[in-house]
Amino acid sequence: MLARISFRRSSAIALTLIALGTFSACGDDDPVAPDEEPEIGSVRLTVAGTSVTVSTTQSPTLTVASGTNAVTAEWFKPDGAVETIVTDAEFELRIAQASGTGTLTWTPTGARGGTLVVTGLAAGASAAAKVSLFHKAEQHTEVDLNFTVRVP
Repeated sequence: MLARISFRRSSAIALTLIALGTFSACGDDDPVAPDEEPEIGSVRLTVAGTSVTVSTTQSPTLTVASGTNAVTAEWFKPDGAVETIVTDAEFELRIAQASGTGTLTWTPTGARGGTLVVTGLAAGASAAAKVSLFHKAEQHTEVDLNFTVRVP
C-alpha cells in the first residue's frame, strides 16, 4: 500500500513539473524579440544633385567640391527595394577615409545624411573612402562599402 501511494505521489509531482515547464515556455512573458536587422545591398549617395550607387560589386567615384558638402543617402535591399527599417533613431550614416587621415571629415545627421568636408585634395585628386551603416543601439556596423571621393 505504501508503494502505491509513493508511486502516485511521484507521478503527480512529475506531471506537475511537466505542466509547469510547458506553460512557462508558452506564456506571454517571453522576452522581447531582438531588433530586426536591415538587409543592405547598396546605398545611393547624393551630393549637389550628383548621385552614385555603392554596393559590394560597385565602387564608384563620387565627385565633390573641395570644402563642405551635404550628403544624402538612400539604403536599398539586395533586391533593389528601399530598406525601410533604416531610421535616424536606430542607425547612423558614416563616411570615412579608407586610408590615411586628414582629407575627409564626416559629421552625421542621421541614417540618411550628413556633412562631408574635403580638405587637402588638389583638383583632379581622389581619396579612397568607405560608407557605413552603423546600428547605434547595438553598437556595430551593418555594412561597409568602398568608393572613391574625387575633387573636380
